[in-house]
Amino acid sequence: MYLGWTYVGNRLLSATVEYEETGWYDGQVWVKTPEVLARDRLLGSFSVKPVLTRVKLTLVGLAISLALCVVLLIYIESSVYVPVNTSRKVIAGVYNDQSARSFEPDAFCGEPDL
Repeated sequence: MYLGWTYVGNRLLSATVEYEETGWYDGQVWVKTPEVLARDRLLGSFSVKPVLTRVKLTLVGLAISLALCVVLLIYIESSVYVPVNTSRKVIAGVYNDQSARSFEPDAFCGEPDL
């Protein structure tokens, strides 16, 4: 969207317009008359530039929001995981023996209940 509006704005603000009549080999350059140039520059200044400014601000805001979300996600993920006690192999908040015994009692045959 930004590139499309930029292209239109550049063509409106430019004093010349490149065009092709039938194909790539017969490109021409049209020099705008002073009246057409004044009209196009007014359109570019009052119609296209405000839209470009709004789109730029939106893109910058989205980029900042995305960066903030990534930083928060990294921070939250690094703070959630507690170092695991290697002797019991338990991940805090994810697994415990009591819940495992209720779903798989045969896997704990011969081990005492705590």
